[in-house]
Amino acid sequence: MWNEALQKMPRENEKTRWDKIAPKFNEWMKTDDYPQILASKIHKEPNYSVLDLGCGNGSITLEVAKHVKQVTAVDMSGEMLKFVEKNARKKGISNIEYMQSSIEDLDPDKIGQYDVVIASRSLGNVLNLKKELKKIDNIARKYVYMTHWSATSHQFEKDLSKIIGVPHYISPDYMYVYNMLYQMGIYASLEPIECVSRHIYQNLDDAVERRIWKLGWTASNIGEEKKVKIEDFLKNKLVERDDGTLEYTTNDPNWMLLWWKK
Repeated sequence: MWNEALQKMPRENEKTRWDKIAPKFNEWMKTDDYPQILASKIHKEPNYSVLDLGCGNGSITLEVAKHVKQVTAVDMSGEMLKFVEKNARKKGISNIEYMQSSIEDLDPDKIGQYDVVIASRSLGNVLNLKKELKKIDNIARKYVYMTHWSATSHQFEKDLSKIIGVPHYISPDYMYVYNMLYQMGIYASLEPIECVSRHIYQNLDDAVERRIWKLGWTASNIGEEKKVKIEDFLKNKLVERDDGTLEYTTNDPNWMLLWWKK
């Protein structure tokens, strides 16, 4: 079921996809309250070592690094890691190590164990899920925190896919991950993460580009006709905020946190 869903998705090389979007992604995360909400739920101690898998631009990495001894930021995208370093320098944070790797290519024997392992919104494209969950659990000494979409997530993309006439493929929601963990003898706790700023855009062009990317396409391969339909859809849905940015106010972008103590 999991692999079948992933194989249907429109996929380009994942590393290339994230490298291309890194500058935009770094800007998008500036209006996202998700990192602060998730970081507040993670157990942190001054002597802890933390592994952040699929760290993106480091929004979680930096929040956690303020409170622990050391964080290793891992991402397949070299461009994303450049933003982690840049953002860390701006904040005067120097206890971060950087590693370019996908979760699948990570060798536990080489990296050793960490007190805390974080896999924030980074499991959705992993093909052999059980293998990677086992790897993550083995690397963690004390805690594991991972997030995955809930049943109410992606309604925006589902509606948009219908409008432009393309199928919407994603991996199964958090219950699939939870049940697999249960079968492995790992009894994870569940907590919803409710964000209020996930769909805020600087302007219409920014909104169009972001939604095309979220659907797994690019402006060059989705075609002009579908792009125009996306623009028309967004014009009817977006509301201008006091600061001039645009917001999709009817979306409920919930994520689910799955975590356990060793």
